[in-house]
Amino acid sequence: MTSNAPDGMYGGLVENYQQVMSRFVGPTEVFVSGDTLQLKDYGKTDWPWTLFDPESKKLRHETVFPQHLRQAFEMGAAMGR
Repeated sequence: MTSNAPDGMYGGLVENYQQVMSRFVGPTEVFVSGDTLQLKDYGKTDWPWTLFDPESKKLRHETVFPQHLRQAFEMGAAMGR
């Protein structure tokens, strides 16, 4: 799951999703990548960006998000084993 909010923001909600999926589908793992970049250029909108700093979000996208992608890939690869 990706989210504009910080990593732990939806902890309870995600845990509920996991429980429901585990009941209906089977054992379910969850991985959250929060504070993700939702737009390539926030400056092209007329929205007031007072809740976060677009430049910090871009830096996180360039540094943390690739690590999260790798972790998600590894989780998926482990399912096929």
